[in-house]
Amino acid sequence: MKNWWLSLGIGTKLSIPIQVMLIVLLSFAHFWIMEHIREEILEGAKRRAAVSADGIINGMNMLMLTGMISDPDNRRLFINKMGASDHVKELRIIRAQQVQDQFGPGLPEEQIKDELDRRVLTSKQTDFLLKEDRDKPTLRTVVPFIVSSDFRGTNCLSCHKAEAGSVNGAASITIDMTEDFDAIYRTRNRLWAGQIFLHILLFFATNWLIRRFMRPIVSLQSSMEAMQAAGSMEKFTPVPLAQCEQDEFGKLTAAFNSMSEALYQSEKSMKLAASIYQSNADAIVVTDENNLIVDVNPAFTRITGYALEDVVGKNPRLMQSGRHDEAFYRQMWNEILDTGHWQGEIWDKRKNGEIYAKLASIIALRHKDGSVYRYVAQFSDITEKKEKDEIIHWQANYDPLTNLPNRRLFHDRLGQAIKRTHRTGLPLALLFIDLDYFKEINDTLGHAHGDVLLMEVARRLGSCVREADTVARLGGDEFTVMLPELGNVSETERIAQAIIEKLALPFYFVGDETGHHISASIGIAFAPQDAADLAGLLKCADKAMYAAKASGRNRFIYFSQSGQ
Repeated sequence: MKNWWLSLGIGTKLSIPIQVMLIVLLSFAHFWIMEHIREEILEGAKRRAAVSADGIINGMNMLMLTGMISDPDNRRLFINKMGASDHVKELRIIRAQQVQDQFGPGLPEEQIKDELDRRVLTSKQTDFLLKEDRDKPTLRTVVPFIVSSDFRGTNCLSCHKAEAGSVNGAASITIDMTEDFDAIYRTRNRLWAGQIFLHILLFFATNWLIRRFMRPIVSLQSSMEAMQAAGSMEKFTPVPLAQCEQDEFGKLTAAFNSMSEALYQSEKSMKLAASIYQSNADAIVVTDENNLIVDVNPAFTRITGYALEDVVGKNPRLMQSGRHDEAFYRQMWNEILDTGHWQGEIWDKRKNGEIYAKLASIIALRHKDGSVYRYVAQFSDITEKKEKDEIIHWQANYDPLTNLPNRRLFHDRLGQAIKRTHRTGLPLALLFIDLDYFKEINDTLGHAHGDVLLMEVARRLGSCVREADTVARLGGDEFTVMLPELGNVSETERIAQAIIEKLALPFYFVGDETGHHISASIGIAFAPQDAADLAGLLKCADKAMYAAKASGRNRFIYFSQSGQ
């Protein structure tokens, strides 16, 4: 379906939704009009039925005044005469219970027949029942007799032992709705015919308008296909455009002419520069003013794995590694557009998916009017150098056994965290941890087992802290935990207790089912409460740790409680 839609012309794509919209609108109008007509016809029928039922009530009132109502034959004769009218299918008089109690049950047809009779006698309101049978549609109306001291000049209470406002009975009349529904069906068919005729007219009208507006696009398309067939921008011929054509199509044609001229000029410059960058050891990629790749040199293919046919006409972002955020590229392009050049390191992705680092230099070539003509990027692969630098950085800042930050990196992070504490006002907690009985295990089982234990200690410490916290190994069996920007100081106690409990669990070694136990003595100090600088905070935490050891080990003590 998608491919079919994409294969259609613009005119057809415009015509289809317009025709669908016209069908929807005309159908909506059709149903709205039909519903309105139907409601009007039904309301008229209801009024006729109600008037007829009201006439029956008047007739019964006359029978009552003349005393003839007590004779069942008179009532039946009256109903038969009234029911002989055109379109009347059925006419009945319904006796309420209070009339039956006073004058007897009356004729069988005067009894309550269905739920509609009961509802009218109970609600004292006129009600209707429409049966939309295709062959015999009918409308039944039931009108109640309300007891009154002055019912159209008659005092009902003079004969009936009933309360004013109560219901003595009702008149039920069922009228034939065949002619009404025939009128509805005829109107509906005429509306359908009118709708189809109108839609045909609108179909041809809209398609004529679309073709008329599409003429400039067709002309532009023909010119583009002619240049494509020629295979060279040197034969570019601008599409004729009248000076008065300033609508969207005219602007599109003008933009096409301008772009084609710019491409023609840029191609000449590229041919001049081709001999220079083809033999360059660094990769060179050239993009147009829209940053779409125009050409690359052999070194580009060697470094990235992409041949020219893989990337031509595409944006260089297809090589992005995902390591840089949008802000990085925004700053890079701001500098290119402001100063005309940019230089820096970028992580990109080769065609095979491998991530590599490159040192890139990008310059913008401009026309005399200042508009961009080409972007030229030159870069070299520095992945090996970066890997060596990372190894050196890791060796200088991380403990090789536990992969935790070492003393140097920890001091740097702690110093930065203390500065943030002064700036934000949020406290910082420092936990100084010394392992109890580690020396005994190290001496008894050997340094290899001791190293395994230290690695497991590092893993358990990491499971106790938050993502923003830092766990470091200062050396030997000494560890530190930095908890920056504490919103709740009580969080420190929870983490310290979790460390005590985790390190108190037994340690197992391969081939040894014996559980070995150590514990931890933890000293806790806060910045800026206990100390405002790095050296002072480390000293306070260290003193608190020794106080924890002196107090029996396997516990934590705050510096303020250590007695120092």
